Amino acid sequence: MKKNKKNKVFRFIFMVFFMSFLVIYFSELAGYYEYQNYKKATLTEEQIRKFEHDVEEGKEVDLNKYLVMEEKSYKNNLSKISNDLSNAISNIVQDGVENTFKFLSKLIDN
Repeated sequence: MKKNKKNKVFRFIFMVFFMSFLVIYFSELAGYYEYQNYKKATLTEEQIRKFEHDVEEGKEVDLNKYLVMEEKSYKNNLSKISNDLSNAISNIVQDGVENTFKFLSKLIDN
């Protein structure tokens, strides 16, 4: 019975990885990534033309006006929890190492 349950879990994990692979593979075949890069390059060319046009007209040029940065926020509850957990573990390990070295320095001094 235990072996059967392990097989089901293994098959499920394998299927999730396989389906993820297929999604990424077919999106690559469809040219999704190339299209995204093309859009970025086109936007950059348009911004360069605007910049050059403004320089020719003698307008005041602010570089931030021409840089188009899409700030994507990947924050969600899972990332916040993971970050907090990572910071807590880091603090615990740091305190442990500091206390260990303090203890060792006391042993050496005595």
